[in-house]
Amino acid sequence: MSFISDLENERQNGRYKTRIIIGLFMLVILIVVGWMQAPRDITLHYPPDLRSGAQMQMGEVPPFEVYLFAQYILQQLNSWEINGSKDYPRKVSMLRYYLTPNYQQQLEEDISLREGNGELRNRVRNFSFAPGTAYREDFVQLDGDSWIVWLDVNIDEYVLGKSVKELSLRYPIRVVRYDVDREKNPWQLALDGSGKFRPMRQEAKINE
Repeated sequence: MSFISDLENERQNGRYKTRIIIGLFMLVILIVVGWMQAPRDITLHYPPDLRSGAQMQMGEVPPFEVYLFAQYILQQLNSWEINGSKDYPRKVSMLRYYLTPNYQQQLEEDISLREGNGELRNRVRNFSFAPGTAYREDFVQLDGDSWIVWLDVNIDEYVLGKSVKELSLRYPIRVVRYDVDREKNPWQLALDGSGKFRPMRQEAKINE
């Protein structure tokens, strides 16, 4: 009887070990599957001042980041250093990964219209921000799943060295999330035009 009992105990221990091995194997499979499904890229946006600490959630884009993005891309897009007929199309092409297809089409139509009217030839545009302009919470408004950013800008245009336009505007631009190659657009944001909003003229001087 003792021999049979010992044999049965060994068999029972063997079954326990087999179950443990199968359980560990299943656990490893679950870990591997979870690891394969986990996002490869995690984007966190940190505020500029971390002295008081910050709590950030994955994928959360703070308003100040949206503001800085809109400010930087819009200035690049609207700065024509030598000749608007060449600089304007070149900027639209160069920044295409930071523009939605709809906004890019609007800009290309604007280029065609201005070219047809002879407005871009030898035109230089300086696009700058009003002195003392700084981020304020009311400059970034939620608009559904997107943001409307308001920027105080100065636009000065010259043709062959002669001033032809001076404008001071509070300029609206819509910013949306944009799922595109991170190598081409690390912000994963894009400009989408001004939508239903219109620039508010603060001062204007057009030289004929």
